[in-house]
Amino acid sequence: MKDAANRWYRVPEVWLMIVLLVATMTGSLALVATAFDNRDELPHVGARIASPLPPTSAEHPADQATP
Repeated sequence: MKDAANRWYRVPEVWLMIVLLVATMTGSLALVATAFDNRDELPHVGARIASPLPPTSAEHPADQATP
């Protein structure tokens, strides 16, 4: 028969691991529940404003002399 001092439930480190595991699972589930309760709404995108930057695909110059 095993020695009573070596049973798993008498080792404090085992209880520490169990508490940390339960706390991690509880915190994760609480975070997921909070994320689902506070969903972000899609922002209303208004009219586009004119950009001060030139277009990405610039047109070629009208005459070939201009580089």
